[in-house]
Amino acid sequence: MQGRFVGTLEFGVAGLSRRRSKVGSISDIFLSYNRQDAHVARRFAEGLEREGFTVWWDQALRSGEAYDEVTEAALRGAKAVVVLWSPRSVVSRWVRAEATIADRNKTLVPAMIEPCERPIMFELTQTAELGHWQGAADDAAWLAFVDDLAKFISKPSRHPHQPRPVPQPAPVAPPLSETTSPLLAVLAFDNLSSDPELTFFCDGVSEEIQRTVASSTELRVVARSSSFQFRGAHKSIPKVAAELGCTHLLDGTVRRSGSKVRITAELVECASQNALWADRFDGDLDDVFTLQENIAEAVAEALKVKLAPPTKAPVLDPVVYEQFLRARGILADGDPEFDDSAISAAPLLEEVVHSAPDFALAWELLASARAWILRSAHATGSYEDGRSGVLHAANTALRLDPKRAGAHVALARLEPWGAYKAREELLNRALSVAPHDPEALNEMSTFCWSVGRFRDALRLAERACELNPIMPSARLHVAQMRTYVGDYEASIRMLADLHQRWPKNAGILLSLLGFSATLGFWDAYDAAVGDIATFDGWQMRSLKATKLYAEALRSGDDALKQDRLASYTTLLEKTGTIPLNIVDSVSSLGMKEEALALAERASYSHIFQPEGDRPSAIYPGVVLGRWSDLNKTVRFVDLCYRLGLCEYWMQTGAWPDCVDWTPYDFKAEVIRKVRIAG
Repeated sequence: MQGRFVGTLEFGVAGLSRRRSKVGSISDIFLSYNRQDAHVARRFAEGLEREGFTVWWDQALRSGEAYDEVTEAALRGAKAVVVLWSPRSVVSRWVRAEATIADRNKTLVPAMIEPCERPIMFELTQTAELGHWQGAADDAAWLAFVDDLAKFISKPSRHPHQPRPVPQPAPVAPPLSETTSPLLAVLAFDNLSSDPELTFFCDGVSEEIQRTVASSTELRVVARSSSFQFRGAHKSIPKVAAELGCTHLLDGTVRRSGSKVRITAELVECASQNALWADRFDGDLDDVFTLQENIAEAVAEALKVKLAPPTKAPVLDPVVYEQFLRARGILADGDPEFDDSAISAAPLLEEVVHSAPDFALAWELLASARAWILRSAHATGSYEDGRSGVLHAANTALRLDPKRAGAHVALARLEPWGAYKAREELLNRALSVAPHDPEALNEMSTFCWSVGRFRDALRLAERACELNPIMPSARLHVAQMRTYVGDYEASIRMLADLHQRWPKNAGILLSLLGFSATLGFWDAYDAAVGDIATFDGWQMRSLKATKLYAEALRSGDDALKQDRLASYTTLLEKTGTIPLNIVDSVSSLGMKEEALALAERASYSHIFQPEGDRPSAIYPGVVLGRWSDLNKTVRFVDLCYRLGLCEYWMQTGAWPDCVDWTPYDFKAEVIRKVRIAG
């Protein structure tokens, strides 16, 4: 997903920093919290920044035993101190000390994020009840809290009246949960066998338990790509809980000798670090699915969550099961959009389904692998044959188990980019059976972005990231969506933080440079542009192209701008089309009429054809952004019609966010265009 969202780059393309303002400056808000609530604190800090407040919070400075004078200066200088009360923070002497100082300075504004008994001296202080809040910008209690804060620090409120409802997407079955349900992280079980090569087997057992819990309960479960980063000495409960934001951990060991397997598992509550349940399971490899289901059932019981009846598991030959685990590990540890992991996994999965034709999960993974291959530059052979292969694998998986959400996602990837309603319907089906599946959430977020529903896209991206919190692409997606909702400063800060954490991730650097240049954050651009030299190959070429665009934009030099326009025109003449992010680049260079002329000369008919579904020219979201001059002119509606968006918006009533900022009646112009053309 790293390559899709930079609106002004020639080539399309986490830990957030705790410090949100320069040391020594006065912030609107000082955020006080316990380190085990860092994931909630992040949500509050980002939400408050979206509302226009400056926020100071810094978990790193809490690690010292002495009370840090920098923190104290920020605390005493803040206009308001928001204390997040929870069972962890009420027993924290640092949080209590910060609350006491704030109370004395008359800057205390507490909020309850979990039921608890506050220290007695604060029981009479009015406290906002926000334990339910998961980041929704239109939540009534959240808006009331924001309004109270604005009044408290004499800052004009952005919500002086009843808030206008956020535009809703097309009906999604059932709505995503906004509850504070437990968040479970299943860690990679340790390999106690004498053969170190069996680590893949232990990972497979852990992932199968994770999958069973996630698919058979209402529990939210952290994705493998985040939870499996903690192994051996890195399994410190406080560290894992802080990084993943989870409430519970499941860890264990696997010992295998021949066909005999022994699995031990322990479920721990992160806040208290107490074990809620532990057990040992012995059996043969033929019984491994039963063992895994028994563990999943015990976890659900310990957390008092209903476990759905398991689907009948096939009896697999141990060799076939090992092959399946290897294939799944290849897909899980790779990035099918950018590497050859799908190509490596597909042949293994084909052998598995040949030996075990009733194994629904293998068919689902095969459909996913084949869909990625078909959508990538790695595709070989007939497109129709490849498409038939995806359809067969996905439909077989759904026939065997209708709850295979990944099969619906694979089918959605088969649809042409312009088939908006068909893609949305398939993704809705995926979320209806797996509302907490990170891949389905991310795909739906991408879809909402592509049709201009940026607030919905951000909401879905944040939920996907919550389940996959230390996956670079998940965090990058959130940062990019923040730009599209107009939260520019928070987006650039987040991108800069992500680049510091993952300096070799080209997608992050591309986004940081492109957005910083387009939006005028030149300090952030200058701090990062030198890192282009650390890349090579296609990454270097893409980054250099972004730098050329940025230099033309910054200098205002007409010769440089015309050079960029000439290169884009040459591309159009060679290919017959032009990526929409390049169209927006030309507009950002101050050549709006030239940009529209390029788009009008280009053909976009291929987005309605399956074999034309390629990422280079099919992301309409990039020209629907708030910063873009393109959508400020009525002439832009003609482009939307050619992209098939106007009919989609009219048929569904799910209008893009740009209706709020276009200087003309966007809806009326879209309706007029469809009626005239029809």
